[in-house]
Amino acid sequence: MKDLNLAERKNRILDEKDYNPAEALGEKLGWPKQVFHMSHLRDEDFKVGAGLRSYAASRDLGFAAVTGGLAQAHVNRRAKPFNAKDVSIPHFHDVLFHMVYVLKGHAKCEFEGHGVCEVREGSCWIQPPGIKHVILDYSDDYEILEVILPAQYDTFNIAKMPENKG
Repeated sequence: MKDLNLAERKNRILDEKDYNPAEALGEKLGWPKQVFHMSHLRDEDFKVGAGLRSYAASRDLGFAAVTGGLAQAHVNRRAKPFNAKDVSIPHFHDVLFHMVYVLKGHAKCEFEGHGVCEVREGSCWIQPPGIKHVILDYSDDYEILEVILPAQYDTFNIAKMPENKG
């Protein structure tokens, strides 16, 4: 991937005649074939306990199947009021990429090296692979969109959050 210089790339608009499928990024990286997919909001698609946490109702957006396991996207709503015993479990994920966008409500989270953060509707963040974090509180209407690579990953619970320096 270093040869691709992804950090140095610029968005460009080129003519179709300049496109070489063998040079496409997905080909160079060996990513699985992807197909078009669309998902529409239906309340019945939210399943309690379908994700990792019993306190969330999760709506799988169907990305895993159409990306060959490359990515997962889901919307999580709170299925139960905040209860620290069930929710405030420090953990981290073994992922390649993890983006979170707050659709509704607010929450208080702690991130390793960054301390306690309050997030609200419109907040968005990247959780680097392995960053330890914990949810400290959330509103009953807290709803988030998460995009994670790869689609299947491991979550490791930890005994306690490390002390934040600084």
